[in-house]
Amino acid sequence: MTEETEELAEKVVATFKHNLSEAAREQIREADFNELALMIREAISEELSRATDMVEEVVRKLRSEADKPELGL
Repeated sequence: MTEETEELAEKVVATFKHNLSEAAREQIREADFNELALMIREAISEELSRATDMVEEVVRKLRSEADKPELGL
């Protein structure tokens, strides 16, 4: 995972912690926050992978169209 993904996941967890009441934060273990960060990183990675696949498909289509000779010009 990239450093940007790590930073984003940590930022989301920090914001989540900040939005919790003090009582709620005391009930959640640091290991649980770490697990949340891991889930966020995995979700970001999956979405980036899907986006990459979509871009690669568009590139393949554009290349296949560019390889066809243009008639009538």
